Amino acid sequence: MSYKLKTVSFFTRYSLFIVYSLSFIAVFAGCAKETTTRVNTTSNSSTQSIIASDELTLHNEFDQAVDDAIAVLSNHNAAIAGATDDSINPNVYEIDYFGTEANNTKKRSGGDSIHLNTIPWGTAGSIATLTFGDINNKAYEVTFVNNNTSVTLTGTATLIYISGGLLQNLTSGDSIVVHIKASISYTYNDNATQVQLYTWNFNQVRSFTKSDTIIYAGARGDTNIKSFTNVGSWGLNRYGDSCYSTITTTIEQNISNLTLAYNPLSGKDVIENIAEPILSTYGVNQQGLAQASGTPYGFIITWINNGGQAQNVIGYYY
Repeated sequence: MSYKLKTVSFFTRYSLFIVYSLSFIAVFAGCAKETTTRVNTTSNSSTQSIIASDELTLHNEFDQAVDDAIAVLSNHNAAIAGATDDSINPNVYEIDYFGTEANNTKKRSGGDSIHLNTIPWGTAGSIATLTFGDINNKAYEVTFVNNNTSVTLTGTATLIYISGGLLQNLTSGDSIVVHIKASISYTYNDNATQVQLYTWNFNQVRSFTKSDTIIYAGARGDTNIKSFTNVGSWGLNRYGDSCYSTITTTIEQNISNLTLAYNPLSGKDVIENIAEPILSTYGVNQQGLAQASGTPYGFIITWINNGGQAQNVIGYYY
């Protein structure tokens, strides 16, 4: 199944200047407010890189948790890396995360619970609710081994089955489509002395396809807010900006390859409603060019700053 997206022209809306930036940082959240200093320089690449990298981190980890839930809904005995799953009753499932994943780049802790309505998963109209956190109120946390930073998620997501069958039965040429809506709170480095919770929302359609033995997941935005179309997510960034992420080209992930993890192979989105809107182009090499095969180095961000041009390539964080 394919989708025709109403592409929103970043360059038409903001003009023809290009910029790129580099970084991954983390600052964690909870009760007291932690301030992240906004950098205002000629190119402003530090602040722009933080905003774009934060968005990618949040999306990747949310996507993986959602896909784990879809795998368990499809097959109650599904194998989840670094986790165990359990069927509490025919309509309630739990995933408990306990350690480092097979590719050794990150480890997850805490757990998720999944409640299915009376319509069996795999039937149009079936709805499941995914709650981040386990029965001991321990949030779902991902720690990145290379720099010992982490991101924590709490809240709920609603998974609405649209079409396509079960994940384990997916064949080449077919697709599984799930509509995902969520309202979550997230933190960066929640072991920090001062912690701040940020709210983020999702409304996107996720489709799964298969080529040979590889499963690909693609995401597109499914709501319009203000003047922004194809919005896939929105909320507060760590600077307190209210921003919107519009997906202009479907974001594709190879979810079968451990070395790729959830870093996108391709796709574009724009972080809107901030002082300098950011276009992110995923799946590039170190020169910022699209990488057609192998493991992409990272992504490019572009934006307009003081009538000037700046550019950078950001390496994926694992």
